[in-house]
Amino acid sequence: MTPRTLAPAFALALALAACGPADADNGAAPEAGPAQTPPSIAPTGFNDLLRDPGVPFIGAAEADVTIISFVDYNCPYCKQMQPELTALVESDPKVRILYKEWPIFGAPSQLAARTAIAAQFQGKYEAVHNAFMGSPTPISGEADVERLARSAGVDMDRLERDMTARVAEIDAVLRRVGAEATAMALRGTPAFSINGQMIPGALPPGQLAVVVGQVRAAQSAAR
Repeated sequence: MTPRTLAPAFALALALAACGPADADNGAAPEAGPAQTPPSIAPTGFNDLLRDPGVPFIGAAEADVTIISFVDYNCPYCKQMQPELTALVESDPKVRILYKEWPIFGAPSQLAARTAIAAQFQGKYEAVHNAFMGSPTPISGEADVERLARSAGVDMDRLERDMTARVAEIDAVLRRVGAEATAMALRGTPAFSINGQMIPGALPPGQLAVVVGQVRAAQSAAR
């Protein structure tokens, strides 16, 4: 598998982005406290983010809360949030998560993102996503990507064919996600939009479920 590179100027801009907790400066995650009401999404509408057919989702097909998650598989804060997202989907039958692959940490991240997108063509996106997020060490190149994909039960021959034959589809997904992240002025990963409420970073443990509850309460009050 050969990673494809982004345009130099765009790649440089992404390289300047940094992952971190919400409202923090890449230090340790803040102590848990009352969840604050996040600002609404402005430059890119929430419904626009939902419409991309190339973006996979995990959880309920009919959901009252949708979490859109911008991720990079080499972002430690994305990995920190993954157990929270998994637990939420397992415990809440009305939550759906759409993962936006936004590989901002160089070629290995780009290859991992492309592999995850291609894996969905054989129904293995969730397995690959979990394998990549669960890696205890950074994904450093093709060998790591292949090892983790195999551990997820991927048909590697099929994967190679899909990454070649459907390269235009994969490229288009990554371009759209990159454009969305730019329009939303995201500074790094992770970033979440929960029914249109923007959270630009990782949350303290247990706070994701609190925010989902707040969003539901606000929706009920608005009816």
